[in-house]
Amino acid sequence: MIRPEGDRSAMVNRRHAGCLPGQKRFLEEVKALRNPGQRLGVWSKLVTLPTLLSVALISCGGASNNPSSTSLNDDMTGTITVAYSTTYVFDSDDTSVIWWDKVKKEFEAAYPKAKLNLQGFNGTDVDLVNKVALEYKNPSTTPDVFMLPTGYVGQWVGSDYLLPLDSFVTDSSKAPFWKSFPKVIQDESRINGKVYAVNTGENDSAIYYNTSMLTKAGISVPWAPKNWNDLLTAARAVKKSGQNVVSFWAPAGTSAGAGGVLQGSANMVYGSSTPTIYDYKTNKWVVDSPGLRETFQFYKSVYSEGLGGSTSDLFSPKAVGRPVVLLKDHQMAIAIGSNWFADAWTEQNRHWATAAQEASAVPLPTSKGQAPGSASTLGGWAVSISKVTKHPQLSWGLIKVIQSDDNQTYIANRAGFVPPSQTVAHSDGFLNFAPPFNKAFGDTLPNSKLVPSEQEGYPAWVQGIGQATGQIATDPNTSVDAAIKILHDTVANQVGADKVETLK
Repeated sequence: MIRPEGDRSAMVNRRHAGCLPGQKRFLEEVKALRNPGQRLGVWSKLVTLPTLLSVALISCGGASNNPSSTSLNDDMTGTITVAYSTTYVFDSDDTSVIWWDKVKKEFEAAYPKAKLNLQGFNGTDVDLVNKVALEYKNPSTTPDVFMLPTGYVGQWVGSDYLLPLDSFVTDSSKAPFWKSFPKVIQDESRINGKVYAVNTGENDSAIYYNTSMLTKAGISVPWAPKNWNDLLTAARAVKKSGQNVVSFWAPAGTSAGAGGVLQGSANMVYGSSTPTIYDYKTNKWVVDSPGLRETFQFYKSVYSEGLGGSTSDLFSPKAVGRPVVLLKDHQMAIAIGSNWFADAWTEQNRHWATAAQEASAVPLPTSKGQAPGSASTLGGWAVSISKVTKHPQLSWGLIKVIQSDDNQTYIANRAGFVPPSQTVAHSDGFLNFAPPFNKAFGDTLPNSKLVPSEQEGYPAWVQGIGQATGQIATDPNTSVDAAIKILHDTVANQVGADKVETLK
């Protein structure tokens, strides 16, 4: 789906005065890099540069009004409030209303002496977080439960807004769903050893392909590439077969911002022999490594051999969504893409009724087939509990209702998510909604990794790798060394030479 984004430059300027020097520089980086166009698809919901802008805005706010501790005693009576987006998570506003009304009905049936107040907010994820952040400044207006993008959780914990949930998730009677979450999902909102939010849906990436195009090229289907050479072999065969289509979509350039990196080069880095973007041990950005060199060499192969997309598509403001259309219109054979593509093909404006018969998806393999065998970026939405709530047990009761298999299935299918629960991800209700695509993305989830979007300087790394891949797409004669230099110089110039490193 397409969600328009408003101009937030005035808000940036107003917030500068209250920021620390490093945060101010971060805001300036984001403002310089942000794409004023439209955001397409669920990936863009999760970790776009405007999203990072909102994170910075929150981190520049005043001190928390929260008390130092919260009693977990609760008589399970009274009213709790949940804050959420009415217009940004689901495919349509109608499905959002249906799901939240269903959750409210089930919650009030499970807890007859309690009421649930639904506090929905219109607008983008940026609007949602900024509006709710104002409510958190005063305990009397703070919602008990908040559904937010996982990329924000660390900032809210840093403001001392959220209640640790370990006492709930470690109790199987209170969190029967928790054991079905892969460790990477359990750890997604674990900050300094404590869990502060529970995931409600994920986005990851894999490989889409047109079955008939690969068959005509002599590639056996179902296709199961084991390494990057298998990807290139298939793409070369498609080109050689003379089908006059894009053989392999590898997102490049900066026009799509963080969304393009999430659906493209970051996946390749995570599938490389050095799957590190940010070194948490040294607190430095990796700007040269064997894995980055593998990634840039892969891009050189794609674009020097004429396998990739046109620069007009790659550098379009709508680049994130172009493969959705090109695959549907039978103009593309293979693409790195997000799980929301399949969901988009169920929508009226991009409907592809025969997608399940004409296309398929497989996990993105690692560069040489090394463990764990597949790789992907990761991002999602989660529910948290306020540290000042007077009803912690009741608030957890709401999260338990939200995490039912049925509710996970509904939000996954109608918001373009992969369910965090492996039980739900392998259920017929999810697999049969958008077959065969949902299975591939469910299988990919356990090996997915978060991008370090919470770190200051992430916009600079996004810009650097976007410029490097864009240069290769524009001039395939660009050397790997030159691409590395572009990434190094872009990041070092913006975050400081002492904040970057080379891994051997």
